[in-house]
Amino acid sequence: MDEKELMTTQEQADTPVMQEREPVFREASAPVEEPVAGTTACEKKKCGCKWCSIISFAVLFAAVIALYILHFCCGGKTETFTPTPVAAEPGDGSVLFINLDTVNANYFFIEEKQKEFDAEMQKQDEIFKQKQANFQKKYEQFQKNYQAGILTDVQIQNAQIQLESEYQKLESDYNAVVNALTEKQVSVNREMLDSVQAVSARIVAKRGASFVMTYQKDLPLLIYADPTRDITEEVLFELNKSQKKEE
Repeated sequence: MDEKELMTTQEQADTPVMQEREPVFREASAPVEEPVAGTTACEKKKCGCKWCSIISFAVLFAAVIALYILHFCCGGKTETFTPTPVAAEPGDGSVLFINLDTVNANYFFIEEKQKEFDAEMQKQDEIFKQKQANFQKKYEQFQKNYQAGILTDVQIQNAQIQLESEYQKLESDYNAVVNALTEKQVSVNREMLDSVQAVSARIVAKRGASFVMTYQKDLPLLIYADPTRDITEEVLFELNKSQKKEE
């Protein structure tokens, strides 16, 4: 057998082998089956999530039921309101009122305190008018000396410092007096209201009412007032009667 026949025979022998290996190569390299495996994993994951949600809901529901049972069935106490005991007798619910404008105009105590207040104001006003006049004289004298040119630079500076200090002290003293008079007036008003409250409490107890309101023209808390409920005159009578006893 020559060389050409050997080559032909070899090719014929190799051909069936390649034909037999081809299906094996295709089967091993085909990627068609990979999505099937992925779909199975996703289905397993979805299934697991569904069961987790059901289990979580069941646990939460059981916890709520347990709290409810512990609060209402196992020693939970319901709070109740206990009113503070009051010694006073209850009234009939009626409302009385006082005209404070009338009280301020006719209460002897206020009239006396107002006279004292006005006298103190007049006294302090005269004192400060005199202080202002003295300061004005010093300032005018400084202006004359300055314009005449008889002051040195050091004297001018010292005079300005002294005048400024005296003016600040004058203002400070004036504000202190005003604040003191204001506090005194507030104290008088508080004392007056305490007296009115004490007298009103006695009248309310006698009449069996429940409330007492105040009325003022500039502060009208009451739009209409039943005149049969006005106890202003009675309050004034009691206030002034006690004031006369003290005198």
